[in-house]
Amino acid sequence: MGFWDRMEEVINKGFATTKEILEKAKEKTKEVGEKGALKFQIMQLEHQTEKRFAQLGSKVYEILIKKGQKTVSKENPDIKPIIAQIQELEERIDSTEKKLSSI
Repeated sequence: MGFWDRMEEVINKGFATTKEILEKAKEKTKEVGEKGALKFQIMQLEHQTEKRFAQLGSKVYEILIKKGQKTVSKENPDIKPIIAQIQELEERIDSTEKKLSSI
């Protein structure tokens, strides 16, 4: 085997190794991107949940203090839809966290 043949072999091995490394980097980048998007989605859902909890507290305060009622039920028409929204958001957070852990 001559010098040029050895050089060609070394260069071809280098290209193959580089291609393999780039493929692995591409997959890792995709994985990191997916994880980042899911984490951002979870953060947004948590923020929406916090807003609903504040809304719930405001409604409870209004019912107890401003309207003078003695108790508040989760079946109250002012409260029930907010609780349903919170539950739905919590389910979406759980679902998204499961997706994230499976990556």
